[in-house]
Amino acid sequence: MDSLPMIAILILVFAMILMGEHIKLKKEVRRLRNLMKHLKKDFDKLNDENQSKKEG
Repeated sequence: MDSLPMIAILILVFAMILMGEHIKLKKEVRRLRNLMKHLKKDFDKLNDENQSKKEG
């Protein structure tokens, strides 16, 4: 019965580490999505400029 508190503490520490990593990954995904949005907007802008040069 002496090992029960130790197991509970280890599970709690593991859960805290897991939650921290989950939050870090969510933050990284959000950052990458914003980056992709900006890159897509720049790509579309360049593509539109290229199309207008070909037409004109």
